[in-house]
Amino acid sequence: MKHKITGKLREYFNCLKLNQKLKLLFLFCVLIPMMITDVIILANVYKSVAYDVETEMEQTARSVEYVLQNHMEYPANIAHNLYKSRVIEGFLNEQYKSPYDYYDAYYRLESGLMFDAALGIEGARVSIYADNPTILNGSGFYRMESFEDEDWFKALYSGEENRQLYYEYSTGMDSDAMNKRRILMLVKMDMAAFNGCKKALRVDLDFSDFEDELKELEIDDRVLVCDGDTLLFTNRESTGELEPFEIVRHLENASYRKEIKLYGKDLTIYIVSKENEARAFLMRNGGIFVLLMALNIIVLLIMMFILDKTMVTRIKYLENSFGIMDEDKMRLIESIGGDDEISALIRSYNRMADRMNELVTTVYKGKLKEQEMDLAKQNAELLALHSQINPHFLFNALESIRMHSLLKDEKETAEMVGRLAVMERTYVNWGDDMVPVSKEMDFVEAFLSLQKYRFGDRLNYQLDVEEDCYEYQIPKLTIVTFVENAIEHGVETKSAPGWIFVRIKKADGVLNIEIEDTGVGMNIVVIKDITEKAKTATIESMRGKSHVGIMNAFLRLKLLTGDKAEFAIESERGVGTVIRLIIPLEERIESTDR
Repeated sequence: MKHKITGKLREYFNCLKLNQKLKLLFLFCVLIPMMITDVIILANVYKSVAYDVETEMEQTARSVEYVLQNHMEYPANIAHNLYKSRVIEGFLNEQYKSPYDYYDAYYRLESGLMFDAALGIEGARVSIYADNPTILNGSGFYRMESFEDEDWFKALYSGEENRQLYYEYSTGMDSDAMNKRRILMLVKMDMAAFNGCKKALRVDLDFSDFEDELKELEIDDRVLVCDGDTLLFTNRESTGELEPFEIVRHLENASYRKEIKLYGKDLTIYIVSKENEARAFLMRNGGIFVLLMALNIIVLLIMMFILDKTMVTRIKYLENSFGIMDEDKMRLIESIGGDDEISALIRSYNRMADRMNELVTTVYKGKLKEQEMDLAKQNAELLALHSQINPHFLFNALESIRMHSLLKDEKETAEMVGRLAVMERTYVNWGDDMVPVSKEMDFVEAFLSLQKYRFGDRLNYQLDVEEDCYEYQIPKLTIVTFVENAIEHGVETKSAPGWIFVRIKKADGVLNIEIEDTGVGMNIVVIKDITEKAKTATIESMRGKSHVGIMNAFLRLKLLTGDKAEFAIESERGVGTVIRLIIPLEERIESTDR
């Protein structure tokens, strides 16, 4: 199997030209390996840059996560301390008999714990809710029943986490009556170690502080902190805290993303780069790689050009010299160019050319004289055919005039004689056997006009020639011979009126000539006899035979078209006959006049 494949490869390469082999060598052994190497290097550099960019984005995401956690850490610690305070626990569980008792307990709590400071954390606001109807709303403590329908309250007690991060867009509490975004930290204060009423803690964080701290990081790329497709924070200009939270789409195209869990809330940090750094690196440095590759290719192409000039061009010139004949001689190569194996081959060719030129002088020229003699013989045969046609047509034309003069005593005879004179003046010179279709059809129309005078209403005719067929050359008297035969053997012997149709058209590289009559027709035996004679017609075979006119015309066609013309007959007794001539247009038909 291995030897079979090797043999086929050797055979394939043996069939390739030398320049093709050099091109394959250049392609598979130089260009492709070089391009693969450059692509691998570029891919590794691209991968390295992409890794560095991803590492940088990862560090950016960690910084954002740290900012968020750090911003919430202090409020979260305060909330945790309040959450674990047994003093606050006792204050919230106490059932007060009057508002005075409540205020008294509140002032004692405030003076003992510095609670005002705790409730007024910088950048945050703490509120505590208890399911105790004796508590009065205000100063950081509220009855839970007043807020159980709030979304944040439902979110806190619908989840399993004791501490949650929550965001909303709603009307503020107390004197803050405008709609704005809120970031909340919610804590359930129902510790198992404590008894009493149901309690909760809420820390309102300043929304704008988060975005300000993100902007202070001075991150070039756009950073988005999202809960699903809801945008919470960004380091770029947003719609502001007075507008509802934005909904962002198509974040799957972000350059980097990091999932974080912040106080019970699943958030995602997205980093959207203005441009792909790795791609930008390719744009900046890809031109250098392309330039280096182009320079390598140019150097190689120059070497290929030099090899082509020193090797392939000389071999091709030698190859072409074998087929060049200059005045019946093989051309010698004057410029050998060098002293390598190709030069030795050229010198061998020159010695062979000298020998071949000697043989051409003794053999080829003798053969050429023999061919010229054959051609002269063929021309003589054509001239003999011409001499048979002239008297034949003259006899029929004069016979038409004689018959018409006997039957009618009219001046129309003069016109008939005039037409005959035109015909004789046109075709008396046999120096050129080729005429355009237009002139041949003029002769056909003149001939049919004479016959019309002879037969009167018994003869009608129609000529149909395509416009682009008029300039093609055909042998003289080709069509009129078949027209005359159609009248003599078809229409003349029929008592009823008859028609002659001549159609000429071009199709598929051939000239189609069709002569149809509505005469008596021919039987199958006669058709077969004429067809066989047409295929084998010679000057000797026509002497003393029937249908001499048809044989004469078709033989001239065969001789003048290199035996490429075709002849066919279709006929039916009592209906008529169709004769078809097919002449190849690509054949150059020349005059017999040398």
